[in-house]
Amino acid sequence: MKQVEGSIVVVPQKLLIGVSFSGTFPALVAEMPKVWEMFLQRQPEIAQVIDPHVRYDISSENQKYQFFTEYIAVEVEAFAQIPAGMVGLTLPEKTYARFRHEGPMEQVQQTYLGAFQWVKDNGHLVDEQALRMERYDDRFVPSVHASERKENAYEIYLPLSS
Repeated sequence: MKQVEGSIVVVPQKLLIGVSFSGTFPALVAEMPKVWEMFLQRQPEIAQVIDPHVRYDISSENQKYQFFTEYIAVEVEAFAQIPAGMVGLTLPEKTYARFRHEGPMEQVQQTYLGAFQWVKDNGHLVDEQALRMERYDDRFVPSVHASERKENAYEIYLPLSS
């Protein structure tokens, strides 16, 4: 397991617009690169984007049925106009444990395992009912940068129970 360092942060409410995909984990693995590619092509259609270089992957998991929903989105000032085929998502203010994954994407599972261990070792509980969040900027853009690049980096946010 990879040793990771985390920090506790409160993320204010965010308004997001983007695309979604739902399916089993194997379906996500197969389809998410295509979803990212499609989102990046359509991102210019979204109005009032706060920072076009910052993108979010918001995920929920139905553990009973092992069914996942992923949202690839950007933060906006308001839901002025949601392009056809996209969704608006309000992410409520929440306390998260924040981690950074650095390196090839094949190592991300080790970062997640280390993050979950850090949460436990520091006396916190992951809120399994809340949405998880990954924050991407120009250090790594899925479907653009090669997944094996050593300089890939992005933030992982695990929601905490209060």
